[in-house]
Amino acid sequence: MKKSVTAIATLVTATLCSPAYALEFSPGDYEMLPADKSLALAYFQYSHSDDYYSQGKKVAADYRLRTQATLLRFIHGFRPAENISIEPQVIIPLVSADAMGDARFLGNSSGLGDVIFGVPFKFNLDAQGRDLLSLAPFIYAPTGAYDPQKALNVGENRWRYLLQGVWIHHFSTSWAFETGADVSWVTANDAYGANSSTLRQSPRYEYQAYLRYNLTPATQFGIGGGWITGAESRVNGNAQDDRLNSSYLRLSAAHFVLPGVQLQLSGGRDIKVEQGFRQDTNISLRLGLLF
Repeated sequence: MKKSVTAIATLVTATLCSPAYALEFSPGDYEMLPADKSLALAYFQYSHSDDYYSQGKKVAADYRLRTQATLLRFIHGFRPAENISIEPQVIIPLVSADAMGDARFLGNSSGLGDVIFGVPFKFNLDAQGRDLLSLAPFIYAPTGAYDPQKALNVGENRWRYLLQGVWIHHFSTSWAFETGADVSWVTANDAYGANSSTLRQSPRYEYQAYLRYNLTPATQFGIGGGWITGAESRVNGNAQDDRLNSSYLRLSAAHFVLPGVQLQLSGGRDIKVEQGFRQDTNISLRLGLLF
């Protein structure tokens, strides 16, 4: 039972951090910014989970989790060459969560998450702009609120390094296909749990794909999803048998309400979960200001 509780706490902490460290991208996110322009973004996210799965089987207990997050993101783009855009950025997450039902023993958590720094490099592969390739390294600093005495934490108390690659193909001015994959590695958390155990984790992998339709230059719709695997944990060398293997669906709509001001609404849910909480609701509202 102790091992099971440890695995659940590890996975819930991952769920709290996931709005930031999953680094999901939305349709259109990896298009090049105009030269010497900046983009300020605010994300307001809500997710709810009513079911918990262990090794592919639904746990009979009433495990529920509600998570809310606000992410503040700032990006600046510049062009060292006409077909290359470099876009350094920072993401600041603020997260709160409540474990409910039979999972209420996990308590709740809120505060500043781990701040993320990244520098995507975007390459226009042809003169017509039909194909774009992006390579984006990110570093997650252990700035988030963390208390080893608590089962839930919004900070990981470890460094995370993530590399994401995205390819966009424009079939026409209206249709585009976007696909991307990332892998992340973490350092050890040497202050895990009340006994200051050592938590290690294998690399985490995520694949995403979206189809985007531009109804007008100001309005777009997207549909797609993703798959997550890896990230098996070991506590003091003991495997937790918590390797991830999950898939999810996403729908999105975005519109420029004013020149340089965009609103985006996206929603979705998990399709299949082998290990961890299964999200039945995932909603995100994003406000973007280009200047």
